[in-house]
Order: sequence, then C-alpha cells, then structure tokens
Amino acid sequence: MKSKIKKIIINLLKLGVSVGAIWWVMSKISFKEVLGVFSAANFYYLTAAFVLLFISFIFSAFRQNLSFRNTGANLSQALNIKLFWLGMFYNLFLPGGIGGDGYKVYLVNKYRKNGLKKNIGTMLVNRIAGLVAIGIITVVLYYLSGLHLEYGKQVWIAIPLIYLFYIVVLKYFFKSFLNIHAGLFWWSIALQGMQFIAAILILYAFHQTTDIFDYLFLFFISAIATALPITIGGIGAREMVFLVGAKMLGLNNEICIALSLMFFLLSAVISFGGLYWVFLPPFRKEAEPTESTEIEN
Repeated sequence: MKSKIKKIIINLLKLGVSVGAIWWVMSKISFKEVLGVFSAANFYYLTAAFVLLFISFIFSAFRQNLSFRNTGANLSQALNIKLFWLGMFYNLFLPGGIGGDGYKVYLVNKYRKNGLKKNIGTMLVNRIAGLVAIGIITVVLYYLSGLHLEYGKQVWIAIPLIYLFYIVVLKYFFKSFLNIHAGLFWWSIALQGMQFIAAILILYAFHQTTDIFDYLFLFFISAIATALPITIGGIGAREMVFLVGAKMLGLNNEICIALSLMFFLLSAVISFGGLYWVFLPPFRKEAEPTESTEIEN
C-alpha cells in the first residue's frame, strides 16, 4: 500500500513539473506564431521526416531484439516489432506508470521464461546505449554549432570517456550484455542518425535553412533531458531546453518549440499504430503457459 502511495506521489510531482514547464514555455513564446509555422510547413518534407522516424523505430526494435536474444528469449523479428510497437503505444499513453517497457518485460517473461531480471536488464541497457549514442552525437554537434564555451576546445575528450563509462556500466552491472556492447551501440547510432536527418527535414519543412546545427545541438541536448525521470514522459523538459538554449544561441523561439512539438506529434502518430496490437496481442498465436510449464522453468 505504501509503495502504491509513493508511486502516486512521485507521478503527481512529475506531472506538476511537466505542467509547470509547459506553462513557463508558453508564457515565453507566441503560440500563434508556432501555429503559423505549422500552417506554412512543407508537407513533403514532413512526410519524408515521418518515414525516416518510422525507420528509426524499426532500428530501435532491432536493437531490442539483439538484447532479448542475448537473454535467451527466442523472438522472431516480426514478433519483436509487434511487441516493440505495442510498447511504444503504452509508453505514449501510460508514461508515468508501468508503461510499455514494463509490459514488454512481463510478456516476454511470461512466454519465454528467460528471467525477469534479464528482461529488465534488456530495457535498461537499450536506454543506456541510446544515451551513449546521443551523448557522442551531441559532442560532435557542439563543434558544428555556434556555441562556444570556456575550454570548449577540449570537449572532444568526452567522446572516449562516454564510451568508457558505457563499458564500465555494462561490465559491473549488466555483465551478460557486455558481449553485445558494440551491436547495441551501432544500432543506437543508426536510429539516432535517422532521427538526426528527420529533424533536419522538419526544419526544412518550416523553411529554416540556417543555423541547422545549432537547432540540432539543442534537439539532442533536449533528448538527454527527456531521459531524466523528472517529468511525465519527458513532456515539458524538451521544450524548456529548447527555449533556454535558443536564448544562448540566438535562435528563433517559435521554430525551436515547433521542432519539438512536430517531432513529438510525428512520434505519437507512429506510436498510436501500436493500438492495433492491443487488440491482436503479439503472442496470440502461442499457447498460454500452463502452471506445470511455469514450474518446470
């Protein structure tokens, strides 16, 4: 009972931070101008961005299956993609509770009996590998952006340190995944690469052709911010980073917020497709594990 109350309080605090962040952002921009940016957007660039974003989610699913197979879960790529898509849907609509990741852990353990801790590890190492890729890309974008910090020329050293940190974390906390560290990393780079290009296409759709690397730098910094467990599903955190960063780099506030919102909307449309697998569960063609089977495993 106490744990449930604790979860409710934590989620309410996260909701409060999200609402406060969104309110602050909206007080600093002209939402009418943001709508104007949307209304003047190039449909073809947005369509191309949507396609690339969809491909990035496929790559993310492949990364997930690499981890699951490492734990002994025998999932076909088709089954894995269905499971991943279903998880995306739940992450969109249940970001503060068990969410999609928890549901995937539950289903795989139910039908494969490969170990609950191993499946939880799968979710965690995927996120860690993703953050490592985002961190390295962000460092590269720092040099391409107009931001110049004191001692900024030495920022490159963060690249090997980030990867070293990744290896150390796997070695001491997720040792069973150490043998696939390179695969996880390169799938993360591939999917982030697709999102990188998708973000460029969204900017082009908004007729923004200058300061591209500055916007992308903020885009990836904001992606790191959304990973912090301080808001509901990262809502508000991305927009706050964009707005603060826009002031530092002298960028257009409305374009920044429009980029953030459009990326979220396109992701939401793709994630909503996972509703299909709510009605046609990924494991529906497999027999329900019997009690005897569960005891044997």
